[in-house]
Formats: sequence, structure tokens, C-alpha cells
Amino acid sequence: MKELLELNLTLKDMHEVERLLRPIDLYNIHALWLGEPLDGKGAFSAKELEEELLVRDALPSYLVEYLERYESTAERLRYFSSLYASLYREEQFKQKGFLFKYYRFERELRLILTALRANRAGRDLVRELQFEDPSDPFVAEILAQKGAPEYLPPREFEDLKTLFVDNSSDPQKLHRAILEYRFNKIEEMEENQDFSMDRVLAYIARLVLAESLVELDPEKGKEQLGRYG
Repeated sequence: MKELLELNLTLKDMHEVERLLRPIDLYNIHALWLGEPLDGKGAFSAKELEEELLVRDALPSYLVEYLERYESTAERLRYFSSLYASLYREEQFKQKGFLFKYYRFERELRLILTALRANRAGRDLVRELQFEDPSDPFVAEILAQKGAPEYLPPREFEDLKTLFVDNSSDPQKLHRAILEYRFNKIEEMEENQDFSMDRVLAYIARLVLAESLVELDPEKGKEQLGRYG
């Protein structure tokens, strides 16, 4: 996919694609430090990631600060969840158009799933959200329900809670359901216009999720790819 995009998009457009794929590249950095296989849907190969981590010129500031704060691989792996918190929080407010909507949705989805899992497992919600900004309105609303017998998400995410409750006993089924949920929500974000970079980004976001579904459930994934392939 990368080669095809490079042939058809400008350098500026490719930077937008890289911003879209940063969550996958972050996952790949974690995999690189663990010596595990990388997700091929990221913007960079293993060699390219290693070079980026050494040179650091093109890395976002929060990642550079993280690398400087934690110098050993063991420390970087131990506090990696704080890097995800920085990614979604910072990228949301740096972007506009589709990327802004995408990062806002993905961040809120991640926070709600954290709250639902903590509630189900009886874990300390404050500890689970220790790397989030407690003054952020969305985070504050979740923390206001700490200790409650049941977590109630905002109305627009009530269907996510239903999905979680219905599938939480089967982790693979839950993972597949969340992929499909994300796919459908991103489809709703897509603006109704013939062509724009936002439309390209929305297509790539859905394609990445459809490919993940192929890996997890070939039939479901092919169905999604067939709709937008």
C-alpha cells in the first residue's frame, strides 16, 4: 500500500498518512523492543523505525521526551502505556479535519474501554488512568464514576458498552466486534465529497481495519474489503 500511495500522493499528503498510522508505528516500536514481529500496516519498516529512533529528527516531541526520560529498554517497556496516552491526547489537538475526528474518537474509545474493563475486573480506575490528565473533561467524567457499581459511558457510546457486555467473555470475539465497531464509526466520519485528502485518510483507516479483520476472521474481513476494495 505504501508504494501505491507514494506514487499518487504529494510529500505533504504522505505526512498526513504517517500521522494516521502513528498508533500502528507506536505498536511496532513496542514490538521492536520486545523482539517480536512488526505489524506490516505501519508507515515504517523495522529498519526505518530503528533509524528514526536513533536520529529522532522526524519524531513527535512527546516520543523524543519519552526516549530521553527512559533510557533503558526495560524502563521504556514498563511505562509504555504513558506513551499511548500522550499519543492520543497530543495528536487529537494537533490535527484538523478527519485526523482530528479520528484521534478524538480513538482516544475516547480507548478511555471508555479502559473504564469498562476496570469496572468488570474490579480494578482501581484512578490507577488505570494514571497517565491521563484528570482535568480533561472526558477523563474527569470517567473518574467521577470511580467506585460506582456500574460504569455508564456518554450516550453516544452506549452501543459500545452493549457490545462490550455481550462479548467480554470471549476476548477474540470482543476484539473482532471492536474492529467492526471502529470500522463503522470511521465510515460515519467520512465527509460526503468526491475527493479530498480527508476521504483518502478515511479510506486508509477503514482498509487497515478490514485487513486486521482478515487476519482475525477471513470471512468478515473479506466482506469489509469487498465493500470498499
